[in-house]
Amino acid sequence: MASSHKKFGLIDFLSPKIRLTKIRNLSLQQLASEDGFTLVELIVVVMMIGILSSIAIPQFMTAADKAKQKEATGIVAALVKGATAYQTEYGGLPVDAEALSEYAKFQKCDHASAATNGGRVCKGRTPAQLADTDTAFVSSSGHYNIQFQTVEVTNADGDTNEQFQVLANPNGPAYSANGSAVTGCYNPADAISEIYEFTAKAASQPDGKGPRTWRPC
Repeated sequence: MASSHKKFGLIDFLSPKIRLTKIRNLSLQQLASEDGFTLVELIVVVMMIGILSSIAIPQFMTAADKAKQKEATGIVAALVKGATAYQTEYGGLPVDAEALSEYAKFQKCDHASAATNGGRVCKGRTPAQLADTDTAFVSSSGHYNIQFQTVEVTNADGDTNEQFQVLANPNGPAYSANGSAVTGCYNPADAISEIYEFTAKAASQPDGKGPRTWRPC
């Protein structure tokens, strides 16, 4: 008696039609056996990502602003050291970049709108050397507006002496309000020098972020 079952040979098994059927059945079986996510679980995951982002992004921005501030700190420190060396050799304080050039070389962003657009126009631009008469310049990155001066300061006792002061204020459309200033000074009468970094606290705080004014020793 002939069998009613159809026998498949190796050639039949490897045919595209049979292979496709087996793959389709296998995929459907796997999908049916797998567990999925519920809507509540998806909402919880999205909420957790949002919470973590709200914590991480401000911390990242603060760290980035702090890194930018270090550029200004280096420039301010170099200017103060240069003024100290100048006073030691000549008995007075420098009044412009030419006087300081013997002890330190500084570069600036010389784009016409550097003082207002900051890093937008200074990024990728070749830095230029300071002119001899410069007493203010925008840092090569465009992130800081640097000023220095030699002025007479009267202390609490009524004594007047010359001091060299440096002011580095954050520069650029966004960074001018979110960055933190750096100040420096050198008082040869008392042999005092100081570098001060303002914090990332609110601008309303005495040591908070944003532009600041001169800070004597």
